[in-house]
Parts: sequence; structure tokens; C-alpha cells
Amino acid sequence: MRRCAGGVRGGGCEEGRDEGRIALLSLGFALVALVLVLVVVSASAVHLQRKRLYALADSAAADAADALDEEAYFTTGPAAGAVPLSDASVRASAQEHVRAAGAARPAGLRVAAGTGSPDGRTAVVVLSAVVVPPFAALVPERFAGGVELRASSRAVARLEGVAAAGG
Repeated sequence: MRRCAGGVRGGGCEEGRDEGRIALLSLGFALVALVLVLVVVSASAVHLQRKRLYALADSAAADAADALDEEAYFTTGPAAGAVPLSDASVRASAQEHVRAAGAARPAGLRVAAGTGSPDGRTAVVVLSAVVVPPFAALVPERFAGGVELRASSRAVARLEGVAAAGG
């Protein structure tokens, strides 16, 4: 902006102090945009890990639903057309499924408390993992160590035609 002593068109104009403010403003906006991109990338990475954890919990529950508790099956038989399950058989099946998942599993993944069979027919799998955002140095200290994610899933395996087979 110019300040002119002799009118708008006259001589004696001197430069104002607005030089370089556009560069500073552009730098500020670029910094804000960069921080927003880093936050979105970190949030997206955590969200994708959460989706992966849910998918793994679903597949582990489906696998654990047919983890037959042999002792209960041979002593009492199938209960109301469902595979008889126990906490131990569901937990063992879930742990084996998580081990076999390999690269699909997040780091620090574990089968959490609550995994088992509450009614002897339903397999409940609870998985827990700590996910560290890609740009953890930029987040508050509370989240720098990672974000704990939990996913649970339920599944029931039905026995079709067991009573008709006379077994």
C-alpha cells in the first residue's frame, strides 16, 4: 500500500509496511493445510486398522463357532441344533485364528477377556490391539503411545439335520 503526501497521483509517495505480509500469510495457510493433511492421514490409518480388527474378529468368531467342545458333545449331545461350545474351545480357536492371520493382523493384537461362550452355543470373540498413528509425534502425549482398539463379534454354528440322521 502506498502513502502519498501530495495526493493520490502526485509525487512524494513512499512504500507502506505491507511488503511481505502475503508471503507470511501464504506460509501460515500452507502450515495449517499440512497439519490438516497429517491429522486426516493419521485418523484414516487408525480407522483402517479398526476396520481390519473388526474383520479379523468376525472371521475369528465364525471360525470359533464350530470349535466343538468334544466332551460336552459326547456326554450331552448337540444342544438345540447348535454346536456345543466351551470358553476354552472358543478361546483356543480364536487364538489359533489370530496366529494364522499373519500380515492381516495389527501389531500388538491379542485375544482379550470376554472371549468365550456365554451360553454354550454362541462364540464371542473380543480382540484388542494398540495402534500407533503414523504421525504420533504431532498428536497430544496421551495418544503418542497409541490408541487401544477393541472389536467383538458373535457367531453361532447351527447343526442342520442332526436329529434326522439319528446320530
